Amino acid sequence: MKIFFRTLYSILLFGAGVLHFLRERNFRRIVPKVLPFRRAIVLIAGIFEMIFSITLWVKKGQYITSKLLALFMIAIFPANIYMTVKRISFRPGQEIHPLILWLRLPLQIPFILGALTLGKKNNS
Repeated sequence: MKIFFRTLYSILLFGAGVLHFLRERNFRRIVPKVLPFRRAIVLIAGIFEMIFSITLWVKKGQYITSKLLALFMIAIFPANIYMTVKRISFRPGQEIHPLILWLRLPLQIPFILGALTLGKKNNS
């Protein structure tokens, strides 16, 4: 079961990382405009997600990877809040119901807890 969750998390991270490059403008929209270098932030976040997806499989570094991944998930949470408050849709030009955006916020918690769980020493 642990292998299943590691695989799922890894696939989600790698897919999201790739999407940061393919849909960079969409991701840039959820980076608060007060931040400089928004395009670079999006691309660097994509690189980190792809790196994390791979390093989740490196046995020797899983403990530190899980801690860094949890911190990364916390670091990107403000973008999710910004997206919700500003009512930014996943697809430009299409409205999204605010409830969907608000319900999406607590989903970050399983990603943080999942990252920490994957780094525990008894995981395979």
